[in-house]
Amino acid sequence: MSAMTASPADRGALVVDKVPLDGVRALQDMLYRTAEADPGRRFHALWDKVLRRDVLWRAWVAARRNDGAPGIDRTTLDWIEKEYGIDRLLDELSSELRDGSYRPRPARRVDIPKPGTTGQRLLSIPAVRDRVVQDPATIVLEPIFEADFAPCSFGFRPKRGRHEALQVLVDESLRGRRWVVETDVAACVSAIPQDRLMTAVEERVCDQSVLRLMRAMLRAAVMESGVVRHPDTGTPQGEVVSPLMCTVYLHRLERVRDTREFGVLVRFADDLPAPCRSGQQAALARLRPLPADLALAPKQAKTRIVELVAGGEGFDFPGFPHRMARSPGVHGRRGAEFLAR
Repeated sequence: MSAMTASPADRGALVVDKVPLDGVRALQDMLYRTAEADPGRRFHALWDKVLRRDVLWRAWVAARRNDGAPGIDRTTLDWIEKEYGIDRLLDELSSELRDGSYRPRPARRVDIPKPGTTGQRLLSIPAVRDRVVQDPATIVLEPIFEADFAPCSFGFRPKRGRHEALQVLVDESLRGRRWVVETDVAACVSAIPQDRLMTAVEERVCDQSVLRLMRAMLRAAVMESGVVRHPDTGTPQGEVVSPLMCTVYLHRLERVRDTREFGVLVRFADDLPAPCRSGQQAALARLRPLPADLALAPKQAKTRIVELVAGGEGFDFPGFPHRMARSPGVHGRRGAEFLAR
């Protein structure tokens, strides 16, 4: 089994209401292997896979497990399951997708507190029906792009979470990279240019039906305080497809970054720490954290250089403080330094 066959949330019981889901994993594995074998291939026959019944069922399973609040139509998962009917919903969505009449409803925009801060994060809550449509697209596209993603990226990827990212930083500190440029992308999810994002998607996908669906998702309206808006940038935070699209776009950063010049990038979502071998290398990396053609900016208030020394201030990643410490010496010998949380 390849690394990507466990989906981002491993949505996976093998059978839900007697509908087998083994075929979905086999589909993802086939797409991953095909993309891995031919890095230049553009996929033109994906629409039939998005519409597969087992893929739609997998989408419903994911929506049900993630639960979540209703969208602007106030339709709940419980009501669909108990009153409306899952099969009825999936039949309707399949029909709308096939005949081209599907249109996403405006997402409900709410503010939620940012953990550990006094700030607020804008969250988009799509209607249940739109969550169910977004997931098949993610199921089909994720393995194709996963075959391309760089080893330095973590977060929103199968088996590449916080602990795996931290281990890279630990290893790099042991290799002598003790200067860390700490930064992240300002308003990353909402600032991504949609036209450039679609250009990145089209590097691997040329199925026009899939591309139309992706554009419809990105351009879907949002409702905030009773007012409907149509954002022309970003991939709304809180939507199913958003993490994958963010990773697809930021992969462009990883493709052009020169490790010898700017240090080792360890990206977790939009956090971008870069361990460097010297203060000079770190200063250069701090000056040029993002390529200009991404049209994204670093968060200046959170951009700084930290030297990792025992007893020093350390840095936060991803959301946890880390500092250099020294182990107790033995028989008069000086203890070794290590990165501790």
